[in-house]
Amino acid sequence: MAAAELDLIGTIVAISVLIFVARIFGSLFAKIGVPEVIGEITAGILLGPTALGGLIPFRGAPLIQLGDTLLIFAEIGGIIILFSAGLEFTFTQFRKAGAASFVIGTLGVIVPFFLGYFGSIAVGFDLSAALLFGAALTATSIAITVRTLEELNQLHTKEAQIMVNAAVIDDVLGLTVLGVVISVAAAGIIPSIQNLALTTLTTVGLWFAMLLGAVFIVPKLLRAIHVSNLLKTEGTLEAGATATVFGLSALASAIGLSPIVGAFAAGMAIAGGDPAVKHRVEDFVKKLRFVFAPLFFAVIGAQINVLDLLNVSVIIFLFISAIAIISKVAGTGIPAWIFLRNRTQALRIGVGMTSRGEVGLIIAGIGLTSGLVSNSAYAALIAVILATTVVSPIMLRRLSIDVQKERRRRQDRLGKLADN
Repeated sequence: MAAAELDLIGTIVAISVLIFVARIFGSLFAKIGVPEVIGEITAGILLGPTALGGLIPFRGAPLIQLGDTLLIFAEIGGIIILFSAGLEFTFTQFRKAGAASFVIGTLGVIVPFFLGYFGSIAVGFDLSAALLFGAALTATSIAITVRTLEELNQLHTKEAQIMVNAAVIDDVLGLTVLGVVISVAAAGIIPSIQNLALTTLTTVGLWFAMLLGAVFIVPKLLRAIHVSNLLKTEGTLEAGATATVFGLSALASAIGLSPIVGAFAAGMAIAGGDPAVKHRVEDFVKKLRFVFAPLFFAVIGAQINVLDLLNVSVIIFLFISAIAIISKVAGTGIPAWIFLRNRTQALRIGVGMTSRGEVGLIIAGIGLTSGLVSNSAYAALIAVILATTVVSPIMLRRLSIDVQKERRRRQDRLGKLADN
């Protein structure tokens, strides 16, 4: 049997195992009050090639191999998750939350970058590693935040809308920071403030232009498909929506952005269009998520090298983790409080944006392949990213439960006062 065919069979088996086990772990974790996404990531860690997956042979190789095909399927999962998130927000809602989201997202990049950089220098990392640590700590996992809010049925709250929109801005700016960091590390020259500002404004401008174009064109295109007598074949509208999301994801990648921000723009464009079209697309995407979302989070877990994690200095891990959490909560929570004038909502935004997840892992991986960090520094960074990925959904869930209890107590007090 040809090597390519063996690789294909191995990938198919890996996908089926990861989806099924991740779904089971997600359900089990949900039953004990832990967010499903943590269970799915845990399943990936256990099944990864450096854990149980490396001990279970399949055709002479580890059961789970992180080949290019599997990683592409995981990337598709991320695109679908962000497309689904975009369907919850119209451009009008984005505009209303625009100023707050932009300020929160921007400070959510600036504060973690500088604290991450100087904190890494303080514990002995060199310039390149410290720059990468700072860049990775700017990240916010939109997918994990959205998944947690969905589980809590709070994706429509005001702070959730600000949080997700700010996370998109955060992601766009964070990837810009990564590009600058790689350039600095390669050339050894720190760019001027003017060049940094120009690069940032250009990147944000490109994303906003793509969003405006999508909002103007996509609803009209899908509406035409929906009402056309020539295109009444079952699945045509869904195929058009699929082409739209992957087309915009490809466009985002082509202009130097993350594909997932293109997927989010596609979802927002459809959300503001014909309600009948939106309903059909939502129903379609919900079914896709049953398959691709568990795979996406399981692959995040599978990429973590368990052996390297065991050798990470506990002191360095705790110190950088504290910086990672405090910098995001302060960098996003303080401006959120200024805009919302509500301490609880601001704290939830700060906590919700703490998870670095897949975006942080991507930045760390690029840093490793670019030669910015050693394997030991990479392992320490991965440990911190994993810690924030696990802690953030749990803290957000706890805050939401406390808010619900407080609301019930207030309602009970008002009821008693009314009775008296």
